[in-house]
Amino acid sequence: MSIKTTRFFCLLVIASAVTFASCSKDDDNAVAKKEYTGIYFMDTNNEDIETLVIAGGTPKALASGISGAGIAYDKANEKIYYSDFADSDTPNGKIWKMDVGGTNPKAIASGIQDPYGIALDVTAGKVYWGDGDGNVSRCNLNGDSLKTDLITIDDGAIRSVALDLVNKKLYFYDVNNNNLYMANLDGSNKSIILTGYYGYAIAVDNTNNKIYFDAQSDDGSVSGLYRANLDGTNPVEIDNTQSRIYGIALDVDNSKVYWSGADKQEIYQANLNGTKKVTLAIGLGKPRGMFLKY
Repeated sequence: MSIKTTRFFCLLVIASAVTFASCSKDDDNAVAKKEYTGIYFMDTNNEDIETLVIAGGTPKALASGISGAGIAYDKANEKIYYSDFADSDTPNGKIWKMDVGGTNPKAIASGIQDPYGIALDVTAGKVYWGDGDGNVSRCNLNGDSLKTDLITIDDGAIRSVALDLVNKKLYFYDVNNNNLYMANLDGSNKSIILTGYYGYAIAVDNTNNKIYFDAQSDDGSVSGLYRANLDGTNPVEIDNTQSRIYGIALDVDNSKVYWSGADKQEIYQANLNGTKKVTLAIGLGKPRGMFLKY
């Protein structure tokens, strides 16, 4: 082997070692495994669902006449599930599904007082949601087998629901009593894992055994993005957003977290540890729940 060839080989080995060492879970240089094409989010001021490309820019309306906060994506069947509040425009709060392109909306559950967060277990064929009466409910993806009292919190108001399908756990936020709960997917063995936290969004990262959530003061003057262990231990603020967060979406493969700043009318992206924050969109209405489409 010539001296030139030997030198090139050594440099290649060194470069490969440096690249491997830099690809940590919290590093934005991690190797991409999944290509996301856009962000879908609820905007309650504009009463619609909007889409935004990952690179940022101007969002586009997908479907209108919607006043809810929760949204979820069924990739297997190319469906979107979303909530619609009980208000002056829609006195009968509902859970809807529609095609991913915004067509063929169909209500699958109704008579709900302010349904908020939605979460899907597509493999089991279930959709979960929380409501203003303190209930966590679920039904089949087509609306059958409705169970409105899967979990009930006295004097509660459930604002967010998230699923850990690896460990078969359900997370939900009760904002009346300022508690974050964990339970089994069938509603059993519920327990408070964080108390004194008031928020609207939860997301689960099974790869790194973390949950992401927002927390704010009762008057809304302080609000930040947090993460903790799956059991609620070691909560750490990773961004002092100073705006209510209604939606969190994770791209764990590419080590990114996305969230909405409803009061600041913005959507953000950062590394999973909160570093290298980028504002993807400004001047929105009131962005709430979101998901990443791929």
